[in-house]
Amino acid sequence: MPRLRKATREHLSILLFLLASAIFLFADAKVPPIALPDEARNAINALEMHIRGFSLVTTFNFQPELWNTKPPLLIWLMAGSMDLFGPSELALRLPAALAGMGILCCTLLFVRRVTGSLATAIAAAAILLLSPGFFGEHGARTADFDGPLTFFVTAGLQLLFFTVHQARPGVRRMLAVGGLVATGALTKTIAAFIPVAGVLVYLVAVGRFGRVLSLWQRYAIAAVTAVTPLLIFYAAREAAGPGYLAAVIHNDILGRFNQALVEPTTPIYYVRELFPGWFVAGPFLIAAPLAWAGCSSREKLLFLYSASIAVTALAVLSAASSRAVQYALPTFPWLGIIAVLTLRYLGRFVVRAWRDRKAAEALVLGAALALACGQLTYRAATWRYERFPARQFYAQATYGDLFAALSAEGIRTVTVVDPGVIHLGRPGYTPMLRWNQLIWAEKGLKASHLYTMRAGLRGPLASCEPTVIRRWSGRGFQRIGSCALLRNA
Repeated sequence: MPRLRKATREHLSILLFLLASAIFLFADAKVPPIALPDEARNAINALEMHIRGFSLVTTFNFQPELWNTKPPLLIWLMAGSMDLFGPSELALRLPAALAGMGILCCTLLFVRRVTGSLATAIAAAAILLLSPGFFGEHGARTADFDGPLTFFVTAGLQLLFFTVHQARPGVRRMLAVGGLVATGALTKTIAAFIPVAGVLVYLVAVGRFGRVLSLWQRYAIAAVTAVTPLLIFYAAREAAGPGYLAAVIHNDILGRFNQALVEPTTPIYYVRELFPGWFVAGPFLIAAPLAWAGCSSREKLLFLYSASIAVTALAVLSAASSRAVQYALPTFPWLGIIAVLTLRYLGRFVVRAWRDRKAAEALVLGAALALACGQLTYRAATWRYERFPARQFYAQATYGDLFAALSAEGIRTVTVVDPGVIHLGRPGYTPMLRWNQLIWAEKGLKASHLYTMRAGLRGPLASCEPTVIRRWSGRGFQRIGSCALLRNA
């Protein structure tokens, strides 16, 4: 009975943590609008598939998509979610949200199993939860590829940790490892294989590479399982529309390494961005080498495994020309494990100092540690409830509110004037507007789009673009939030 009661307490603690995590991640007074071009592009791919039906070929403006050339697993999941719950931001983001919760759950259970400590496990998951790079833009709260990718690959690598320490791992285990990596590859192509490369570094470091190599037939099952579904998809997709593979090579492989597809950065980008802030416990990683001595033999393996994956992945990502915080999201669970082992070491150091009657030293170190943890937690809360929401309301992101107001007034046809931005050398790129056009067309409001004002236009006209609104005036001019309606053009 005591054992049962302990198990019940642990299960209750895990459930309460996951509930609190879900509240922190997803409880908002208002559903955040789609404000990121990447999320909007995914949303359009998924909504058009929802409208047209399941297909190997994703589309944008109902034409084959050759810019967002990721495999369509996430798009399928988002389209399926909208089939079940109807088109909305919540349905669109549901797969990424479940993946985010899955990452927390997998990390917690993995650390609990390896260390035997539920407190350490919850702390590791909490570090991950409070990292702005995890819950922010492109993370668990938006419909992007990086959250689901991280879930699939993290689960696969956690299973692989136990696999490489078995004398003769079974075929089903190998199929499971390969299958999880394969789903990651079907989410974001070769990005799924980058963290896996760290396992090779780990095997060499602990002297197990030879043993694994002697079982190459079994590990070949996992490798073939991981790669084959992606190759089959590529072949089928190229057959459905020639030119796709060339676009994949440019967008997802060579383009990432040879040229900056986002704003150019330096090779130390991830050190500069992750450790001071985007990964919440980054400052504590400085003391990580000290924590090694305080780990048990099993925990040392966990520490080295996590470090091998994180460092190898960050090194590969840093070598590429295109860098962004979200690309490093698959390293966050492993950085969280290193950080929690480091924090536990520092906490034990304070306790030992107190027991050795070094009260002043213990109080100073304990206060410094508590202050640092409190400051980082406050920073995370600030980003969650102030800074990220403030960044969500770009001009294009408010078209949903505008169309809702127009629909409430009984307006069923409107012309939107918005110059958009230049994309692929062409002007007028307005993905957030396009998402809302499709959504509100389903609700009976038709919104056409013009890049610029033209002579002889008939109203009503609408825009959320400040440069357009500043030129509007007259008796028919009406402000609607940050947008505007011109009834008499």
